[in-house]
Amino acid sequence: MDLRTRRIANEWIITAWIAGLVTQLIRYGAAGAGIFLFGMLFPILALYILFYFHMLGAGDIKLLSAVGGFLGVPAILKCMIVSFLSGAVLSIGIILVCGNLPQRLTKFFNYFQTYFTKRKYQKKTEPVPYYDGKWGMECIHFSVPVLMGVLLWIGGFY
Repeated sequence: MDLRTRRIANEWIITAWIAGLVTQLIRYGAAGAGIFLFGMLFPILALYILFYFHMLGAGDIKLLSAVGGFLGVPAILKCMIVSFLSGAVLSIGIILVCGNLPQRLTKFFNYFQTYFTKRKYQKKTEPVPYYDGKWGMECIHFSVPVLMGVLLWIGGFY
């Protein structure tokens, strides 16, 4: 869905949250509600800064939140780390294939320079989106690295 439409439907996220809550309640009884709640909230709180700077979409964070409801805090933290490492490897590979590393680094540093300049001189606190739609395959769909992280967790690699 994310690859095709650049969106992750809220219906899927809500369904996953409900399934995660039910799974935790079956597994741990009443304590499962707390495990679910903390696992669900951890990605939202930990990744908010990336959402604020428009470097990670709300759907990606909600997807990690749904996974966190199933896994709990310790496992979702590991899954997030593995997902970001997978995303880094995927991004580096794509940038090397496209041959535009200098342009991507320039865009990254210009983004923050623009944000802090606007904030200092214009008292504007809302940054412009990092993804501006002008780049092609260099902007990955983070749901793919999340899938890689989940599959590695299922496979027992961490």
